[in-house]
Amino acid sequence: MSLTWPWALFLLAFLPLFVWTYWRSVRRRGETGVLYPHLALLTRAGAEGRRWSRYLPALLYLASLALLILALARPSLAIPRANPQAGVILALDVSRSMAAGDVKPNRFTAAQNALKAFVRELPEGARVGLVIFARYARLVVPLTSEHHRVMEAVNLLEMDFGTTIGDGLMESVQALPSLEERKATGEDPHKLATVILLSDGRNYGGVDPLEAAAEAARQQVTVHTIGVGSVTEGPIPGIEPRLWWAARFDEETLRSIAQATGGEYYFVDSAGALKQTYSDLGRSVVWDYHRDEATGYAVVAATLCLLASLLLSEWRRRVV
Repeated sequence: MSLTWPWALFLLAFLPLFVWTYWRSVRRRGETGVLYPHLALLTRAGAEGRRWSRYLPALLYLASLALLILALARPSLAIPRANPQAGVILALDVSRSMAAGDVKPNRFTAAQNALKAFVRELPEGARVGLVIFARYARLVVPLTSEHHRVMEAVNLLEMDFGTTIGDGLMESVQALPSLEERKATGEDPHKLATVILLSDGRNYGGVDPLEAAAEAARQQVTVHTIGVGSVTEGPIPGIEPRLWWAARFDEETLRSIAQATGGEYYFVDSAGALKQTYSDLGRSVVWDYHRDEATGYAVVAATLCLLASLLLSEWRRRVV
């Protein structure tokens, strides 16, 4: 919550003085001389027993004053919403090295599950697309607000040979709205174009990943990279059931891509950490926040507190 006129909260400092003044007045003159009978209930606690209900009308009255002072400060709340102008491309490495079992059950399956969880949490109207890359890069699902299409595509993915991170990044940048289109909206172009690229980080051919990152930076596309796996060598099941070879994880490439485009690099070595990383990224790149003034809410709450104070005071007077 933010305040347009925060100096108005200084008036809250007078509330304790207000209570003290009335308390002194009640003690000196008794209930018949009290200017506001609601606060007089505080003095009856000693004679009739200190039940909390005797204080409620007075407390509600003070709460109404505090809320009115808050209304004077003109509070506003940050309301999350999906920005219909923004687009997020999920770029996924589907190379054979993603079959390594250092992340259970394997890197590829863990990535599929994390992507689906990410898409399920997207707000209505958020636009997301899917790019895969192995020896070739391919746009599987263009930007869409029909999230079920992305989830269905993720379920159908298969691994292939080769890894072309640069090609995958270039394909992702081209799938996003152009820089000119984003500038025309009047919003920050960086916030309207994001790529979340997941790989085990070892590139074999195609466009140099750092050249692709430089192009993404020129197009003002923010690229967050996720490195999945382990920094040590790990086994990968091959084509033959008994064939295994080493999968080395290269995180330096992914870190460099993120740094060049103003994004963040994340290293994950478990399925749970991978899902959490996507969830955190979803909150930061998908949601947009706009300010909604809450002055009216404070005035309504103050009015309700004041009415409740009057009604309770009248009810207690009749009971007594």
